[in-house]
Amino acid sequence: MLTVDVTSLSDGIHQLEFSPSAEEAALDPTTFRDVHVEAELQCHRDRILVKLWATATAELTCDRTLQSYDEHVEGDYSLLFGPPSMVGQEGEEFEEVRPFLPSDQEIDLTDVVRDTLLLSLPQRQIAPGAEEEPIDQEFGTPDEEEEEPIDPRWDELRKLRDDNSTEENP
Repeated sequence: MLTVDVTSLSDGIHQLEFSPSAEEAALDPTTFRDVHVEAELQCHRDRILVKLWATATAELTCDRTLQSYDEHVEGDYSLLFGPPSMVGQEGEEFEEVRPFLPSDQEIDLTDVVRDTLLLSLPQRQIAPGAEEEPIDQEFGTPDEEEEEPIDPRWDELRKLRDDNSTEENP
């Protein structure tokens, strides 16, 4: 969990940096690594505005080649922890309001970091250089390389196929 102890923070702006593991950020450790979070906390009497920037390296599978590759992903998000009366209201500088009571001793940023990184993954995952690789447009074995059927019962069907193809192409 990515929690910030707010009991020792005075009013004003505070810069924090985290390098949590993928598990601590509630991310899949087989996909994400090198997670880094920078957060700016603007603390006031009864509210804290959090602006965070999250980066990570994600191991993705290319949609064209099905090969694994690493991609740097990053995203930012702002949210306000404020009195319950503010929850549900929209402001100009923040996108979301979460409840923050005077008795709260910490704020949890785990789901915000997780969602920010997951939303920064590209929808079309193309490895570097994969755009230039040709795409096969024909599948199966070519007609010239057909092998003789193992079962002799197929001979009669082959004759029918061959007769139809000669009738179509006189």
